[in-house]
Amino acid sequence: MNPIAQSLIVWAITGLLGAAGGYATAWLRLRKRHDGAMDVGVRVLLLCELERQQRELVAAGATADNESKARAQTIYDAYHQLGGNGHGTQVNNDIQSMPITRRKPQT
Repeated sequence: MNPIAQSLIVWAITGLLGAAGGYATAWLRLRKRHDGAMDVGVRVLLLCELERQQRELVAAGATADNESKARAQTIYDAYHQLGGNGHGTQVNNDIQSMPITRRKPQT
């Protein structure tokens, strides 16, 4: 193979590999940013649900049945695994420390 053709082939392969590497790097950065935004959004929604549950339990006399406590703990565990703490921990602790009541029958 003549040296000019060989140089062109090497140059083309190098350019294609560089472009593929740049594309992969950009895709990974975008994916990481997207995942971070999703984590924050889900964490906020979980905290809102904990706060809603706390409001309803306080309005109902600041007592909770075992099912409500278990649901709050499950929500809090997911919230905590996504990096949430502080306020969410306090909300969950408030729910968990409420006196236990019997579940009202469905009518």
